[in-house]
Amino acid sequence: MSSTDLTSFLNALEVVKQDYVCGVCLDLCKNPVTLSKCFHLICAEHFEKLDFCPTCNVSLEGCRIYVDDRLESCVESAKELDKIFESFKTKQTKSTKSDTTAKTNRKRGKANVDTKSNNENEVTVPKPPLDRHHEGKRLDLNHSLLSTTSSTKVNKAAEKRNNKGETMLHISCRLGKIDKITELLNQGANPNTKDNAGWTPLHEVVQNGRIDLVKLLLQYNTLINVPGQSNETPLHEAVRYGHIDIAEELVKNGADIYAVNCKGETPLELAIGEMKERLLTASENIIQTQTFNITLVSNLQTQLDFDDIRVFCVSQFRTVHNKLKLLSKYHSNLNIEPKFTKKVTHLIVDTEDTGLCTSTLDILQGIVCGIWILTTQWVTKSTEEKLETFDKFEVIGVGAKEFNGPRNARYNKYKQLPGIFDGCHFYLHNFNMKYEISKHIVITKAILSKLITDAGGIVLRRVPNPESIPESEKLIPYHAKKDGKLAKCSHYIIFKDFYEPTYNMQHLKALPIGWLIECIEKYELCEPITSNYV
Repeated sequence: MSSTDLTSFLNALEVVKQDYVCGVCLDLCKNPVTLSKCFHLICAEHFEKLDFCPTCNVSLEGCRIYVDDRLESCVESAKELDKIFESFKTKQTKSTKSDTTAKTNRKRGKANVDTKSNNENEVTVPKPPLDRHHEGKRLDLNHSLLSTTSSTKVNKAAEKRNNKGETMLHISCRLGKIDKITELLNQGANPNTKDNAGWTPLHEVVQNGRIDLVKLLLQYNTLINVPGQSNETPLHEAVRYGHIDIAEELVKNGADIYAVNCKGETPLELAIGEMKERLLTASENIIQTQTFNITLVSNLQTQLDFDDIRVFCVSQFRTVHNKLKLLSKYHSNLNIEPKFTKKVTHLIVDTEDTGLCTSTLDILQGIVCGIWILTTQWVTKSTEEKLETFDKFEVIGVGAKEFNGPRNARYNKYKQLPGIFDGCHFYLHNFNMKYEISKHIVITKAILSKLITDAGGIVLRRVPNPESIPESEKLIPYHAKKDGKLAKCSHYIIFKDFYEPTYNMQHLKALPIGWLIECIEKYELCEPITSNYV
């Protein structure tokens, strides 16, 4: 490792450590807990004595704390890496004649600086300021040191939309109002919300060429590869508008130069000349990846899901329904829905002892909507005093253990990605009457059409002509495996029995209904192997 690379690594390590610094004692957290009001970390022992968050000064009235055992392992990993590279830090800072940085003490907004050192010869790597607006970048050192979403908080008021689906953050980003953007982000505005056209706030500032606002948004856990309209990522937009500095900044922070839009174009393919050279160079000097721990994001989202639990229960056992009614009387955040609607956030189902559930229409609908699908044990284990957490009771598979559609669909929604059938057009052949796929799944054309459209697909009224597919329909399926059989397949004829002619072209395939159902059960655009479904 060169001297420059070592310096970059050590600085990145210091930045990562700051994610786990307690805002009260300014040391790495002991028994770390997350504040529900602002998602900042502190040591558990300080919580009872605080009236305001020591980091952002938000009032902690009514604030709860979340405990995540994984955070403690992250802190320990940071400590171990710090010990390993302690000697390198001293050597590196001496060789570059770095000045000793005084440790800044902040307690509830008051700062006391002590510039004295117990060892005059000791030289340390300068630490970034303990502030959410530091210019340092995080680095994925390993899965234990992925950045938390501690600077993210949810503010429902900030999510109000206009008739275009824009939030106030969208509008402020489009108008370039940096003070308002900063204010909204500090108040908990979601930087990843899409408007009706599919654009995020990051898309807006990229299109306007505001690299200062790009850097600001990236400090608030903004997802950088979220596809917008036509599956264009912010990096696609930066290349199209010729914003070289922004494109370079995005790539250094983990933007995918090989992300495919609905036409199959990647940012690297669209770039020419200096833009292409800068993209390739930046891709070799990434300072922050986007492979952050989605499990941690899911855990934090789970805590928020407790605020409004809307359950639809399809258990065959009356005792489960009775217990659920009892729980709803003791927990104001638990509501029972009489039927499956868009309001439902949790589906309660019967499972086998292995945690597998039988595939039904309700479960398939729950998967395409990306909601929690829980075993009845969540109901039976919960009490009048406490509702159990969700993750321990999520079904582990649908029909088969490897068919983990519920979890895959939920994570897909958290990452703001298109539905599993995005870019796919379906013609349903001869589904004019009810058709029994299994004992538990009896479908009609209307039911099947809803499943497809809810999963991002398009249902055609006429059988597609392989020789004259409209240009507007020649799309690349977002979830198709690269170089797979469906990589360029935009049209599908779905049949319940054998269908002639059996199309097997690059852009058009005829497949059985079993393939479509398996795609939903796995929440994966499965490679077609016809013999598996006939």
